[in-house]
Amino acid sequence: FASMKEDIGSVRKGMILQHQGQYIEVKEWQPTKSGRGAQAFNLTYEELDTGKTTSSKFTSGTKLVKVEPTKTECQVTYLTGGGTEERKVVMVDDEYNEVELPLARFYGHSTLAEGAKVVLHKDEDAIVKVSVLKQGGQ
Repeated sequence: FASMKEDIGSVRKGMILQHQGQYIEVKEWQPTKSGRGAQAFNLTYEELDTGKTTSSKFTSGTKLVKVEPTKTECQVTYLTGGGTEERKVVMVDDEYNEVELPLARFYGHSTLAEGAKVVLHKDEDAIVKVSVLKQGGQ
């Protein structure tokens, strides 16, 4: 794990940053300048907790926290909840530690089968990003 302040001019596609209290992944980075005005940067990014793609403009000199998450591979064991209760995905890592996450964190997946392989990207104990490697149900 490592996190440090990154100047907006050094930000590149694929970087994971912390912006306004949430983790974002840079999709597109573009410098803009009009006439003699100060340089600015247009950033298109994905909010990693919702999967929503957003754009923002940052002025030159802005610093954002760059996050280099650690990756943990997990396997889905079962799903809980249903009806009025929030659906949760229960997984175990390679040391059989149980991890429980709301199904909403797996955007793009309405359900996950038992045995699905998932990678959790973590910044210390905070889960930054969730990637589904392989759907389960062998």
